[in-house]
Amino acid sequence: MKLELYPIFPELQPYIKAICSIESDIATPFISPFRVLPDACVELFINFNNSQDTLATITGRRIFDNSQSFVISRMSDFMDVQMKSKTGFISVCFYPDTAYLFFQLPMNQVADSLTNLQYLWQSEAIQMEEEVGNADRNEQRAVIIQQYLLRQLIRQRFDKTIAYCVQEINKANTPFSVTELANKVGLSQRQLSRKFNYCIGLSTKEFIHINRFIASLVYLKKYPAMSLTDIAYESGYYDQAHFIHDYKSFAGLTPGAVLNAGNLVIC
Repeated sequence: MKLELYPIFPELQPYIKAICSIESDIATPFISPFRVLPDACVELFINFNNSQDTLATITGRRIFDNSQSFVISRMSDFMDVQMKSKTGFISVCFYPDTAYLFFQLPMNQVADSLTNLQYLWQSEAIQMEEEVGNADRNEQRAVIIQQYLLRQLIRQRFDKTIAYCVQEINKANTPFSVTELANKVGLSQRQLSRKFNYCIGLSTKEFIHINRFIASLVYLKKYPAMSLTDIAYESGYYDQAHFIHDYKSFAGLTPGAVLNAGNLVIC
């Protein structure tokens, strides 16, 4: 599997985490399966080799159809991916709190699912797919896709409350409550959760939960010799029991197994 990163337009850098190509043309019929752990991100995939042979599963369910481009989120569950060998995609990964600016629907409608881009962008998606398919190089494809993303971007929908809340959650390294956050922004917990569901696809509590798990993954990768108890506390867990429970729920593995697994994709 070959992955290559591409420059992001300056206008899109506040909203997009990464743009890369994913290619494989190996002799074996299938690429070894890998597991992508949840990270609250939304990704756009555009197939540029006109192959409809990709197969992916989320917790054992086949989800890929014959869409040439699709939006997929891995909000609250890991994703097991099995792909046939001949593969070619451009992937656009959005920050957790920015994808809603490009798609005209609440993000909880696409959470933990795959959505055909033509359903979201209609004729614009068809035009983009044709241009991407006709392009000769991946660098050119990445540029074309970003030009279409700029057309879809609606900056005036930017929710400053959500941006502030995500920033506060990201910098917290102690247990963090929805009540604290709601009080800081002057909203009820229900109002705040509605905003989170619309903009991110998760309730406030769910986002805090998954964000804590993501933070612990960073510690686990960076400090493999650190005790699991210390990693749990540094990541904002109340105790090791909750820490281990989240790993079994979000990764399907214990923390030790995550550390030693060779088939995991952790963003």
